[in-house]
Amino acid sequence: MKLKLNPIQIEPSDPFKYDLLGRKEEIVNLSLLVSNVNSPAVIAIDSRWGTGKTTFIRLWEQHLKEDNSPSLYFNAWETDFSDDPLVSFLGEMNEGLKTLIGANEKANEAWEKTKAAGKQIAKRGIPALVRIGTAGIVDADKLIEDEMMKAAGSLAGDALDNYLQQKQAIYEFHAALTNFIEKSADGKPLVIFVDELDRCRPNYAIELLERIKHLFNTEGLIFVLALDKEQLGHSIEAVYGNGIDSVGYLRRFIDFEYQLKQPDKASYIDSLFSALQIDKFFQPRKKYGELRHDEDHLKNVFSMLATNLRLSLREIEQFLASINIAIRAAKENEYIFPALLVFLLISKHFKSDAYQRYVSGEGDESELINYLYDIVPERNRDESFECALVEGFLIAAKNDRFQKAESPTILRHKEILQNDELDYKERQYSETVVNVVNRPAGVGHGVNLNRLKDRIDWLSRFEFFDVEG
Repeated sequence: MKLKLNPIQIEPSDPFKYDLLGRKEEIVNLSLLVSNVNSPAVIAIDSRWGTGKTTFIRLWEQHLKEDNSPSLYFNAWETDFSDDPLVSFLGEMNEGLKTLIGANEKANEAWEKTKAAGKQIAKRGIPALVRIGTAGIVDADKLIEDEMMKAAGSLAGDALDNYLQQKQAIYEFHAALTNFIEKSADGKPLVIFVDELDRCRPNYAIELLERIKHLFNTEGLIFVLALDKEQLGHSIEAVYGNGIDSVGYLRRFIDFEYQLKQPDKASYIDSLFSALQIDKFFQPRKKYGELRHDEDHLKNVFSMLATNLRLSLREIEQFLASINIAIRAAKENEYIFPALLVFLLISKHFKSDAYQRYVSGEGDESELINYLYDIVPERNRDESFECALVEGFLIAAKNDRFQKAESPTILRHKEILQNDELDYKERQYSETVVNVVNRPAGVGHGVNLNRLKDRIDWLSRFEFFDVEG
């Protein structure tokens, strides 16, 4: 029994073996692009958190290695405890380049010179040179004035000497880095993947971005930045103020952006059912006639909701992990009403007040049905068996078979059924709703809403931790 997904395994000889999102074609095409693009270049993989950026660039990195193309991976978030991004970046490069350099003495010698030049830059500090290099994005005149004010307390000659030494150190770093790439990369560009930039402290993220552009602007180097541009924009504003044009700022550092292809969520969910062994849970239940469609109901309803709510891949994984726990506590022949369970779980997360009113008895089913209608567009609703199924269960769970009056919702559907002038699909939708209400779990069985509520409340005692972006 698997309750949550493990990080994707990337086989060195077959990187895409366990890829559930079908990223191979994208990565192969991007690799061809990188091999032909003029360097230096900075490529941004722009996608919001939880959409699989880390997995994507990890697969891409391994694909390049398999193709004997030099590449490195740098997780910026794991190093933002450092005061200087340059120090941590060079340190990670030093570790990652060991395999690339191997026994190549000339490459080793060139890298040692590069590190030495980098140490000189880090020792002296380069905020003035790098920040002034962003002229046109921030107030360059103000920056220069600030640097002059800092030097006012010391001898002007010392300040000038320090500036010239910094400039010389950067020149030597560029020369040494260029020499190293020529000696080690065998004519291929060195691709450096920078991950989790948007999760770093604002100052650290911006300083790292500026150093990449101004210190590593060297032929033969290509940076691939995995980021959420909107989130990174907030970091830029935190450093330079709300008045800055964050989009214009980023354009100075990024040559072009690439949007990850939206995966087929239904196929992804189907793969997760196998990966989490949910399909195995439902297999023995299929011998019971009233339960044989439970797996399909769960999968299809969740796919409908995930697609229309535009859940991220991470949100899909987290919801399925919760659902997996919820159903595992059920007996083999127990009614769990998976279509309703899924909708209530998502309603609790996104529409908690309406959910609480529904399960507590303060409200009827109408509020959550309206939420269901908000999720599923009207143009698709009449053709959606899953939507009608959920609506029917929502009514049935609040329906007391001993009550004298039927709910207004069910009366509306019965009126639709009697109106021959209405569209066939609309009447078919209402027929499904009415059938589910009349027989939600076979003859003599109703929906125990309190038991479903208890199952969902039990889930709240679990906490899922996730650190990947």
